[in-house]
Amino acid sequence: MSKLLIVSFDAVASSEWESMSARYANIAAFSRTASATLGVQSVFPSNTYPVHCSVATGVHPCDHGVSSNTRPFPTRYPRWITDASAIHTRTLWQAASEAGLTVAAVLWPCTGGSPHIRWNIPEIHIRPGESQIAANLRSGSKLLQTRMILRYGKLRSGVAQPALDRFVTACSADILRRNHPDLTLVHLSCYDALRHKNPGGSSQLDEAYASLDENLGALLSVIDNDTAVIIFSDHAQLDVHTVLTPNDLLVSMNLLNADAAGYTPGAHHCYIECCGGSAFFHPGSLTRTNTTSVLEAIAASEGFNRLLTDDEMHVSGHSDLPFGFSAKPGYCYNNMKSDSESVLKGNHGYPLDAAGYDVFYAVRGAGFTPGETKRGGSLLDIAPLARGILGVRA
Repeated sequence: MSKLLIVSFDAVASSEWESMSARYANIAAFSRTASATLGVQSVFPSNTYPVHCSVATGVHPCDHGVSSNTRPFPTRYPRWITDASAIHTRTLWQAASEAGLTVAAVLWPCTGGSPHIRWNIPEIHIRPGESQIAANLRSGSKLLQTRMILRYGKLRSGVAQPALDRFVTACSADILRRNHPDLTLVHLSCYDALRHKNPGGSSQLDEAYASLDENLGALLSVIDNDTAVIIFSDHAQLDVHTVLTPNDLLVSMNLLNADAAGYTPGAHHCYIECCGGSAFFHPGSLTRTNTTSVLEAIAASEGFNRLLTDDEMHVSGHSDLPFGFSAKPGYCYNNMKSDSESVLKGNHGYPLDAAGYDVFYAVRGAGFTPGETKRGGSLLDIAPLARGILGVRA
């Protein structure tokens, strides 16, 4: 058994990990001592919360129950799925805790309220009028978070990046240095935030790469040589030139209502759940004939790529719905027009056959060959690797 640090590099593609390993000192040094797996398949829907829950459980969203970042009905200010109780299967932190190990998590998705995480700073998305500090204190470790805010709160500027990742790293390093958890989970989201606003290859992304390198160096500097490390990416991002809001199509068909606050249910309670590169139709009480009419209208709309396969509907946790669909390259689906400004140049959530959409993971520790590079596999492979390192059962 070994201690284990797992670090999520949100939205970094496999090819980007390769280029970062050649350009940035801390990532390069880690790569020389780690076994890397490139060209890894993500999990569908390929969005942050479903994928992180799959990494923590080793199963698809249809089994762990988190099939989207947010609650599905489209509203102007959606409710993010942040509570650990949303996960219906056994997690790494649960397995570790029940084996008598200690666990820490910093901004790791879907950890709110977990009784198995001793040092917990959960990722909580608030809506207008809500207090970020109050929401976090309700869902995580109260005394720990109070101390971290007093010590490192000046590093933050709300949720702006790369300042937020500096705060996450300072808190994580403090916990690692003072408390020595057996399992530590850290979510770094700077690259994802900046990639949404900049096209791939843009010089503006260098700030995100440098931030990841600096923060990784800070984390590695406070652990001992016997602590194993896993770094992975949850999904890639693809360039976007047009953001579509397909629920407007339902409004035009008098199947959904819209007002200044967003969408409100129509008589049939049907709507489209938008997940970036893919979307899912919830029919409510709509008849089969009317559902077919919606399908035909969507298939004829701008940006439509293809219907999702039965397997994609199943693994995503949407097999009870009549159909889902994906966007063409360059397009993505958002619930509200007001959201479009947050997705200007890049997005995720696409089916896993999209070109250039594969990810990576790299492991440093006993039993893993330094400098080794392999290809293939799935992010579902990480959970059994982590359980083996920690010496806990599935």
